[in-house]
Amino acid sequence: MSRRGAVEGTVVVWDWPARITHWGFSFSLTAALVLGFQFDPESPWFRWHIPAAYFAVWFLGVRLLLGFAGSRYLRWTAFFHSPLNTVRYFGSVFRGERDTAVGLNPGSAAFASGIYACLAALIYSGFEADLVETWHGRLARAAVGLIGLHLAGLLLHALRHRAPTPLAMVHGRVAGRQPEGLPGTHARAGLLLLLLSGLVLGLLVGYYDEANGVIAIPGLPEIPVPAIQKG
Repeated sequence: MSRRGAVEGTVVVWDWPARITHWGFSFSLTAALVLGFQFDPESPWFRWHIPAAYFAVWFLGVRLLLGFAGSRYLRWTAFFHSPLNTVRYFGSVFRGERDTAVGLNPGSAAFASGIYACLAALIYSGFEADLVETWHGRLARAAVGLIGLHLAGLLLHALRHRAPTPLAMVHGRVAGRQPEGLPGTHARAGLLLLLLSGLVLGLLVGYYDEANGVIAIPGLPEIPVPAIQKG
C-alpha cells in the first residue's frame, strides 16, 4: 500500500519545545546576520548583534539537549542519517519520487547539520583576531547561503507534494498514520522553555557591558564578547 493510501490524517510530529527552538534559533540567527551585515561596528544598532548571536547560541544549546532528552523526532537517533541514505534521498528528489519521511528527512538533517557547524565556526572565528577580518564574514555569507538553500528546499518540497510543508513548524502536524504521531504537544515543557528563553534574552541584553566587552550576569562567570569587525 502506498503511503498516501495509508494516511489516516494528520499527526503531531513537532511538539512545542521543537517549534519554539526552531523559530527562536531562526529569528535570533537572522537578526544577528542582518545586524552584522547592515551596520558598521560604530553604529548604535550593531551592539545588538552580540546579544542576538548569543541568543542563537542559547537555542543551539537547547537543540543539543533535546537531541538527548526531547521527543522522538528530535532525538539524535532520528536526526542523523548515513551518507548513503542522504545520497539516495537527493537522488530520489531529482527523480521526482515522493518523500515518505515523517520527521526530518535526510536533506533537512543535512541542512541542519551544516547550519549548526557553520554557527560553531562563526563563533570561533569571532574570537580569533586573525580570522575576524576574513573568515567571520565569509562564514556569515555561508550561513546566508545555507538558509537560502533551506528555504528553496521547503518550497520545492511543497510544490512537489502539493502540501503546505513550511507550516509544519507552525502547527506541528504532518500527514501520517496515528502510530507515527507524538502522544501530545508537551505544552508545559514549551511554556517553560519560552519563559527560560525570555529570561536568557533579558539577561543577555541587560548585562551586556559593551565598554568592557563582556556580558556580566551576576553570579555567573563573565561571558567574553568577540571584537567583531564588519565582515
